[in-house]
Parts: sequence; structure tokens; C-alpha cells
Amino acid sequence: MKLKEIVEGKAKILIPDPSEYTKEGKFDPSWAPVFYNPKMVLNRDISVIVVSTLRPKIVVDTLSATGIRGIRYFLESWRSENLIFNDKNTEAVNLIKQNLKLNGIDDNVTKVYNRDANSLLYEIKADYVDIDPFGTPAPFILSSINATIRKGVVAITATDLSALTGSSVLSARRKYDVINSKLSSSKELGIRVLIGKVIREASIMEKTVYPLFSFYSDYYYRLFLRVDKGAKKADKAIQTLKYFGECQKCGFQQFLDERCNKIKCPRCGGEMTVIGPLYYGSINDKEFIQMIESSMEKFEYVSTFSKLEKLVSVIKDECIYDSVYYKLDKIASKNKIKNIPQINKILECLGDGVRTHFDSVGIKTNKEYEEVINCMKKLSS
Repeated sequence: MKLKEIVEGKAKILIPDPSEYTKEGKFDPSWAPVFYNPKMVLNRDISVIVVSTLRPKIVVDTLSATGIRGIRYFLESWRSENLIFNDKNTEAVNLIKQNLKLNGIDDNVTKVYNRDANSLLYEIKADYVDIDPFGTPAPFILSSINATIRKGVVAITATDLSALTGSSVLSARRKYDVINSKLSSSKELGIRVLIGKVIREASIMEKTVYPLFSFYSDYYYRLFLRVDKGAKKADKAIQTLKYFGECQKCGFQQFLDERCNKIKCPRCGGEMTVIGPLYYGSINDKEFIQMIESSMEKFEYVSTFSKLEKLVSVIKDECIYDSVYYKLDKIASKNKIKNIPQINKILECLGDGVRTHFDSVGIKTNKEYEEVINCMKKLSS
């Protein structure tokens, strides 16, 4: 395997040389013998900041590939007492060991396993467990919660947005056990579907999770969830699962306590498309986001800093709104509003609300749907 050295953050990493695995002028990270995705730099950058805030004693990089994530945690975030790497690919394990040596990380603080991820996660305990798979995290949710101690954090990446956002209905049913469909606010609803799945899986073991930091970027979701234990806490968390309906005629949307085959829109009488179950509570913890923001100045060197700074700032503003965002172009289309007014003017008219990081034409507000429509009509006339 021909290798190429790259620098990401403060880490020097050997990766399979992409030029050796290019096909017809194109390259996909999955074609290389060991996976490295350059499009996930922002994911790793923000994770470095999160780990620096949490300062866990035991870190598990469950699906390590090149080892870049765990290595960056050690070099840039926090020198944990125990840093665990794992990959079932023998070539990946050998590369992890090379990269640890390249970065001068002592064997005394690291363990490198060549194991099936689920098997390993049922044998170890840690206060930070990272799940960053290629595709769905569903096969690893139960085992990762099992491995995370009380008050620890499990970090989860999901790239199978076609299932989570409702484009692939059968895939959503198979992987996440939800009835799903493509709705106007599916970019946010998908992350709520994922959190709901984790809550249900955790409840099997009389555990639960609380979202600290959840975001959407490019083509993936990233969650940081605090783990707790106790049957009563698990029961209470299950009560945060609801259904969500959107009227196909006028666009009215709301959370629902249960799913029925035919639900009529309370606004216009049109038919509601209903999905779920999914999580309806806060997807970000305001205090934790403020901690992240205050930690960021130490990481101005990362390549995605300006984008991260904007992302965290927008999410901090979103934190006070538990409601799902309104997608303004869809509202305009369904309510015969020809010209979509400027978002800032709509927010000014409402006197309440913020932009959302999920969608460039989306807003979050506590105002009623009717008030949003009235402002849009008033400003477009």
C-alpha cells in the first residue's frame, strides 16, 4: 500500500495515496484499503473542541481507520489516561500503529485492537465513545451506549441521510424502525429521528441519553449525547418521543402524540403526512454550546475555523427554540406567495425568531404558523 503524509490540525497522518485508487479521474475514500475522508475535516475539528471541553479519562475511537480522530484528540484536545483504537481491518491496525509512532504517542497510554466493533464495545467501559461509521450508525448504537459509563458521552456520526430525511422510506423502516417521509423540514426531522432511535436503544438497558450538541453539515449528522442510567430516567426519556405531521395542502406542521392513518389539518382540513416516532425535545444544550464557544479561541489554527465559528454561533441562537424550523420557500409555494421576502425582514415582522443552520431558507420561531404566513404575504405585496 503506497502511503501519503498529510497534516490535519496538529497531527501528521499517513493515508493511502488517493492517486493509486483513482478510477476514471474520480476518487472515493471507500476505494482505498484504509478509509480516510477529507470531507470530514469539520466533523473532526469540532469533535476536537468538544473533547477538549469534556476532558474524558478514557477515549474510544471505535472505527479508527487511519487513527486520525483519536490521534488528534490526544494531541489537540486532552491527554486522556487511556486512548483506545480499534478497526477490524488488519491493514488499518498496522497504519494506526505507524501513525501513533509518527506523532510520538507513547504505547503506555494507547491500546490498538483488531476486533469487531460491537464485540469490543461489550467488553470495555469509557467516558467518551466515538462512533464514526461509513453509512448508518444503527448497528453500533446499542453497544456504544453499553460501553459508555454514567455521565459519559457517546458521539455519533450518520451519513445515511436518505433514510433519516425520508427519501428512502424502506431503509428508514429497516434501520431506524420509523415511518418516514420527505417533509419540508426533513433536515431537522432526520436528526430527531436519529436521537429518537438512540433513546429507544438505550432504554433497553435502562439507560438514556440527553443531547448536548447536535448538528447537520453537508451530508451528515453529528451528535454528542450525555449518557445516564436508571429505569425511571429511561421511562421519562421515552415520553419525549412523539410523531410529526405536515399538511400537504397548506404546510401547517406540528408534533403529535400518536400516529393515525388519517389525520386532518386543524388549519385547512387537508391531509397530514405523519412520520415517527422521533424526539421532540431540545437537540442542543445551551450551557454546553456556550462552553464550546468559549473554548474555540484556542483552535483558530484549524482549517475550518471560520465555518465552525459561524455554525456554533447560529446553533447558540437556535437553542432557545424547541420548535422545528419553517422552510419559507415551501410555505410560499403552498400558500401562493409569489415572492419570498428577505429572511431578516420576516424575522423583524415577527418580532421573534432566528435563522437555522439546517436550511438557508429556514427560520425558527415561537410564533404561530398563521403569523408567519401573514408576515410573508404582507412583505411580498
